[in-house]
Amino acid sequence: MTRWLVPVLVLVGAAMMTALGHLSFNAALFVPLLALGGGLLLLVTLVLAVLPARRSVNFVTLAYLLGGVALASAGMVRGMSWRFDRVEEEFAPLIAALDAYHAEKGQYPEAVAELIPAHLSKAPSCELESEPAVRQGLSDGGYYRKGPDDYGITCYTIVFWKYSYNPVKKYWYGWD
Repeated sequence: MTRWLVPVLVLVGAAMMTALGHLSFNAALFVPLLALGGGLLLLVTLVLAVLPARRSVNFVTLAYLLGGVALASAGMVRGMSWRFDRVEEEFAPLIAALDAYHAEKGQYPEAVAELIPAHLSKAPSCELESEPAVRQGLSDGGYYRKGPDDYGITCYTIVFWKYSYNPVKKYWYGWD
């Protein structure tokens, strides 16, 4: 039983970190801790490998733990990448509506409410946890107008990390 306990716990921990990455932008704060833990495990493994008493060391358990740290880190990074993809999907209809509005009126709207219902069915939100039906009222989400021919979209993601859309170059980028 104890022979399978470590691999099972490692896989459960890696799965939990992956799920946490999908559920919260702030989960990325755990990645440095995972990297530190993996580095310490690797250091312990290397030290134990050169010691004369290495026959009494269970390298399989250390390998499982190191593999679990690697899996958890990869899962966390993939989960965070999925969150950024979700922000892009959430705001894609708004970007299309803004382009249509600009083509029609020659300028961008002051607020997202001006796009509803003619160009957009609902206002997007940076808060991906809320269901669209639960959102209260109309919100501009991360949209702001810089001038008649320029706008921006910015969502706070990981603590103070921002994820913004550049309408001139038509791409999303992260910054702090």
